[in-house]
Amino acid sequence: MTLNLLHGGATNAAGPWRARLPRVLALLDGDLDLVGLQEATVPQLEDLEAHAPDWGVVSGPSSGESRLPRVIRDAKGWLARRKSSGDHPDHARFRLHGHAHRGEHCAILYRKDRFDVEDANAFWVSRQTETPGSVLPGTWLPRVVNWVRLRERATGAVVTHYNAHLDFLPWAPHRSTRILRHMLDRHWDGTPQILTGDFNTIGESKAYRHLCEDIRHGFHPPLVDAWKVADERVGPGATYHGGTGKPRWTGRLDRILFRPDFTVEQARTWTGDGDGHASDHFPVSAHLRRRA
Repeated sequence: MTLNLLHGGATNAAGPWRARLPRVLALLDGDLDLVGLQEATVPQLEDLEAHAPDWGVVSGPSSGESRLPRVIRDAKGWLARRKSSGDHPDHARFRLHGHAHRGEHCAILYRKDRFDVEDANAFWVSRQTETPGSVLPGTWLPRVVNWVRLRERATGAVVTHYNAHLDFLPWAPHRSTRILRHMLDRHWDGTPQILTGDFNTIGESKAYRHLCEDIRHGFHPPLVDAWKVADERVGPGATYHGGTGKPRWTGRLDRILFRPDFTVEQARTWTGDGDGHASDHFPVSAHLRRRA
């Protein structure tokens, strides 16, 4: 599953974190093995560790402080007045919630009874991928990609799970996916890779194609979008709803990508049961089965 958790300090129609926590825990009680969370804060991860003991939490590092000049960061009234109804969801959230400036964790949760952690690390979506808090030129929010290499206890099979939250500025997604694809290719050893995230770009965009098409990458296969190849798809295509339960922005921002060796039995956008929402994004899940 991938879920933009909506950071704990947000004021949103989905409600405060205390109201949303039980809904997240209900998701974790379902048939899940791996979950990528974006926008997670330390208090939220502590709550999940306390209330979901069956899950291991690989929090990864904080993405880092915003590089936006403080004089602008502190001008909350000015920023809020510039919000328009057509704004990208992350753009609106950036302007209205100061907490977003202090960084996020792209945490990964895994079932402790099924997997053991072999390795874990992170890199930044910038020209200095190993430099904590570094930013992509032309942006001001550091973006971190957290990853963990897991070994399945029952079979000994290895899978590496990457989790990302890419920048929303119009010129950023394609630059971001070039770096992201390069890093995944550099890590590639033939064992499965799963990439979850809020990519802040719609399908068929140049950024999306760079991940899912074989564009000058030699022997490295492209990633596959679980939603597109699933035997069964459940729920709407759009994933951002602003906490209202009604899709508010065109396209599918939240995705599960992988390579290779999997068939997808079902992909699902979880729209809830009418009793509130876990976040301002719909969770997205995929049932992956390793090919024989």
